Amino acid sequence: MDLTEQQLKEIFAHAEEGYPDEVCGIVIGKTSDSTTHAVRRCANLANQYHQEDPIRFPRNARTAYVMDPKDLLRIQREADSQGFDFMIIYHSHTDHEAYFSKTDRELALFNGEPLWPNARYIVVSVKKHKTSYFKIFIWDSLIKDFSEEPVSVLK
Repeated sequence: MDLTEQQLKEIFAHAEEGYPDEVCGIVIGKTSDSTTHAVRRCANLANQYHQEDPIRFPRNARTAYVMDPKDLLRIQREADSQGFDFMIIYHSHTDHEAYFSKTDRELALFNGEPLWPNARYIVVSVKKHKTSYFKIFIWDSLIKDFSEEPVSVLK
């Protein structure tokens, strides 16, 4: 999967603006045409969910993300109306490394299968308000798990 520099800048800007909380979003577009890819931000409702039910949601936005279902629906409708797919699901890890955590895996799966089988997952490491680096993960149907994918950035 190729990303453009502009798309990465938008994702990084979102991650830095949201610091010290985690941020999340989706890149929609056509697989065959990177010029159609569009970055869409989602609200992270982890703080709200944690306040309402700290037992069920023990983590807040500092260490977790919960995509706003309204944003998710809006982005899905936009993608559907244009014949686009969910290309990338992204989120940040604040003051931590970019890795695909157990929780990230759980959020990406339903009954052991990916919600969006062709989507990549980007995890951005943000430390002291600055993007440090990122990694891309993709579902590997042979091992039934996510694996890291090499990064390719287009100018």
